[in-house]
Amino acid sequence: MAAMKENGVPLSVLIADDSREVRERLAALLGEVPGVSIVAETEDVEGSLEGVRRLRPAVVVLDINMPGGSGLDVLRRMAEERIEAVVIVLTNLAFPEYEQEARAHGASAFLDKSRDFIKVADLVRELSNQTRGLAAAEAAQTA
Repeated sequence: MAAMKENGVPLSVLIADDSREVRERLAALLGEVPGVSIVAETEDVEGSLEGVRRLRPAVVVLDINMPGGSGLDVLRRMAEERIEAVVIVLTNLAFPEYEQEARAHGASAFLDKSRDFIKVADLVRELSNQTRGLAAAEAAQTA
């Protein structure tokens, strides 16, 4: 799982979930991760697609059940439009067929909201640490 981040720029995260409470909880959780910036919170498929197109976040935390379609539709469109991001699917619909489809369209992780919620922060922390380490190595080489 790799995310790209320019030297000194926070790891950008877009949170896409139809539940305001879940978005707020994720934003609070991920806001505590060093080197991470929540760039948008979206509640439906159209808003999510607009956000990933406009903002090009490094990470997208994506629910499956959303107004206007599904998170799988967002994943398919991202793949079709070659929008690169680390996508972490976080859903209550953690069925094997959804996981298979999500991974086929580029999801890096597929997590169950009821048991894996905290793992989102762990994955984002790992990505942030990796990208901060790369940025430090690049800075050392150019110094």
